[in-house]
Amino acid sequence: MPKTYRVALLGFSLFERSTLATYFRLAAQRSPRFELVSARYGSDFILADADDAASVQLVRATERLGETVFVGSQAPDGAVAWMMRPIDPLQVMRELDAMLLQRGGGAEPVAAKTTAANTTAAKTSVAPPVPAEQPPGLPQGPAALLVDDSALALRFLASRLQPWGLAVECVSTSGKAVERLAQRNYEFVFIDVELGAESELDGLALCQHIKRHHPLAGSVLVMVSAHHSELDRVRGTLAGCDAYLGKPLQPAELQRLLLRQGLEPPPAPAAGASPD
Repeated sequence: MPKTYRVALLGFSLFERSTLATYFRLAAQRSPRFELVSARYGSDFILADADDAASVQLVRATERLGETVFVGSQAPDGAVAWMMRPIDPLQVMRELDAMLLQRGGGAEPVAAKTTAANTTAAKTSVAPPVPAEQPPGLPQGPAALLVDDSALALRFLASRLQPWGLAVECVSTSGKAVERLAQRNYEFVFIDVELGAESELDGLALCQHIKRHHPLAGSVLVMVSAHHSELDRVRGTLAGCDAYLGKPLQPAELQRLLLRQGLEPPPAPAAGASPD
């Protein structure tokens, strides 16, 4: 039985998604074997619509350019694999094969091994590194608890909050979040909706739990999710959240939220400084 590698789709029309799903099913016996999955979390590779700005931004935000095949009119900056429309399923498979070969045959899980492009990006990033898990403490300034099963997403959000003077703590599961909330109060709690298999509660259920059992622990509960349709936002409101931010995170939307809470904006970068 050939090893199976998971591929998540970002963007694309319903027709394109259906065509790709059919081809992946027909190619189920090839080696290496790729299968489509509904969620990008835990996927080995991503097939993204290069003409959909939100999809491109999400790939950048999660630092997965080196694991993404883009399809569209032009290759995004930093892309390592790209093809034009109309979609050629055979070419898709060839691009995935090439990525797998670059990773050394996929012997290691996606989180354990990065491509050269990702390694370079990590070395040149100006965002401060934030560990996925931090010991509880009593840092100065308003405290923010970040709950997300993705270390990359935690680092990205933390880098956007720290310039506002927030003391950030990060956890990766709902259970660890409940432990922290029992120890201290936070001015802000940012919760991803999808918290992965290691969490007993998803983000919505965790939000409800906080409202019921820790009403003073989080003054402002913020849901953060790639699913941010009107229906998703209504579900967040019913769960008790005070605000709902979409992924990829929009700086203007985050700024409006923080300004509404009375935080002082970070100083403007000096002239000639490189943008973040």
